[in-house]
Amino acid sequence: MIICTTNSITGREIKTTLGLVKGNTVRAKHIGRDFMAGLKILPEVK
Repeated sequence: MIICTTNSITGREIKTTLGLVKGNTVRAKHIGRDFMAGLKILPEVK
């Protein structure tokens, strides 16, 4: 199985398309610092 993000693959025939795939990623460099930054912003949100 070849997985790609293009509509075609040079030299290959596409027989079946399985569908669109979506994904989300949460990236944190320092979990404690990011958590505290989120708490500091809460009083500003109305």
